[in-house]
Amino acid sequence: MPALPLKQNQNRYFMKAFKIAIIGVGPKGLYGLERLLAQFAQKEANFELEILLFEKSGHFGCGEIYDPSQPDYLLMNYPNRNINVWPKENPAPIVAERLSFVEWLADKRKSAPNELLHTFSPRKEVGQYLVHCYEQLKSNHPKSIRIFEHALNVNSIRNADDGFLISANGLGDDNSKEFMFDRVLITTGHSSCSRDKSIPETLPPEIPSQHFVDFIYPVQEKLKDVPAGAAVGIKGMGLTFIDAVLALTEGRGGEFRRTTKGTIIYLPSGDEPKSIFPFSKSGMPMVPRSGHEGLGNYKSKYFTIDRILGKVGASERPSFVNHILPLLIAETEYRYYEIAFDKRALTLYPDEDFTKVREQIEIFHETYPEEPKFGFGNLFNHSALTKEIKFGPLAYLRQLLQAAKEGSKQNAYMNAAMTWGKLSEDFNKIYSHGGMTPDSHWLFDKKYRSKLNRVSYGPPLENFEKLIALMETGLLNFDFARNPRVDLKISGWTLVNMFANSCEIDVLIDARIPVNAEPDDWCPLFKNMRKNGIIRPMQLYGDTRYSVGCPEINELGQPIDSSGKTNSHITFYGTPTEGATYDNDTLSRTRNNFVSQWAKDILNEIALQAY
Repeated sequence: MPALPLKQNQNRYFMKAFKIAIIGVGPKGLYGLERLLAQFAQKEANFELEILLFEKSGHFGCGEIYDPSQPDYLLMNYPNRNINVWPKENPAPIVAERLSFVEWLADKRKSAPNELLHTFSPRKEVGQYLVHCYEQLKSNHPKSIRIFEHALNVNSIRNADDGFLISANGLGDDNSKEFMFDRVLITTGHSSCSRDKSIPETLPPEIPSQHFVDFIYPVQEKLKDVPAGAAVGIKGMGLTFIDAVLALTEGRGGEFRRTTKGTIIYLPSGDEPKSIFPFSKSGMPMVPRSGHEGLGNYKSKYFTIDRILGKVGASERPSFVNHILPLLIAETEYRYYEIAFDKRALTLYPDEDFTKVREQIEIFHETYPEEPKFGFGNLFNHSALTKEIKFGPLAYLRQLLQAAKEGSKQNAYMNAAMTWGKLSEDFNKIYSHGGMTPDSHWLFDKKYRSKLNRVSYGPPLENFEKLIALMETGLLNFDFARNPRVDLKISGWTLVNMFANSCEIDVLIDARIPVNAEPDDWCPLFKNMRKNGIIRPMQLYGDTRYSVGCPEINELGQPIDSSGKTNSHITFYGTPTEGATYDNDTLSRTRNNFVSQWAKDILNEIALQAY
């Protein structure tokens, strides 16, 4: 990029305003803005900085997912204690009053902070907190910095003579506006437009649009046309599925009420669907968890970076099957039997040779034959909670709820289920930037990622209790939960399960969050950036080739362009890097943190050119 022009003023030289764009101003964009302001506040700047914020939802600081006006019943699955906009790093944030979410919420609700640490709040309240922090930044930034908000959707970035050119348009507006910038941070959330290929791209004209809902957010708008009394099928059984179910019941005036026995019952309003049929490939619900899970630091017994890399040759990359999975299995089994032994007033000794641990386990089962045997695969089926082999869906959900209420310190299954959450940070260090062999990367992405997420990052207990209450009324039906065939009919859809039983549904809802997919499924922004040569898809090469699905980036989040060169003027952060990195938690300030170095590098570059 050419040197920046200077302008003369009172015998001093000032650079022209340096322009930075942040595309996507949800939590990750907010974190980038916070670090940028913190870096520039350190110096008495003799240059001007313009920050252009692009957030298509218009909800600056929180984005669409944390819309402050969404319904109360849409809960986080992230305990309150983990949410804090303000990082503990240098330079310090520019805001004097740096309240964590718990402190802010305690003040808002007039409650004691300790009462809120381990609970799950409505997403709208998290959104209100994020907006509060954003407004604080806007009110306290240095005078040499100007911030401009644009409620526009960025659809293209291309090279220009003096930097880069952004094209953006408003909702329903085909006329694009163009903006020049020097640096950009892209935190656009889910970048894929992939959808179920078994569902026609364009429904036949005789199928009204209300018979298919391709994305549920915002729920008040997207689900309003689902008729009362309809039979509804929901594809996907994760957290989004729960939001959809609650929007169609509690959001329609139904009431969940806790009885004197502590259980929850559902009182229908009459405006909800007649029946709801959820389904997915596995047919398995997520494992719920209490807000007390995840406390404290955990030191792995078997799954460590040193153990994984110690088995790999100097010029080799780890194999998921040969080097990683065996240690994950060992760690999980140890954690299960650690609690099972303790329940019998016994101690399981973590010998470095895991075969000796299994010898202890064999003696345990010989002594207590009534104890269910546990294997790693039991995490993903119905047989891990009791000696019984199979449950009906309602009984299984009740067993899961009871295990989650007991918690990982008391329940062996829950201790095993929470294992992945303890290990994922170390796994991320191995996985990121093509750290495994291509076939290993593919195997994890396609076969293990969703399974591990399902058992480790489930919904709050309260939401799971609501699902059980709806099953007890007969409104929620799991008879077609496991990978049914979906047939399009003139008046709706038909689900056909593995037993060849079928049911007619009026409305099909896709309740899955898109994942990074093939470039053909990228959003328009990424497609145009690729067309303009600014980014290229990430490909892993070895004995096999694997197309990861995200843009290729280096270890600073900077993309690799079509010629193989690093573009240091653009940085990706958060969900768009999923695949190159692992588990970009929306609210985490530390996981795959590219913005601290990004902001520091920008300050250093401008300072060098200014003096």
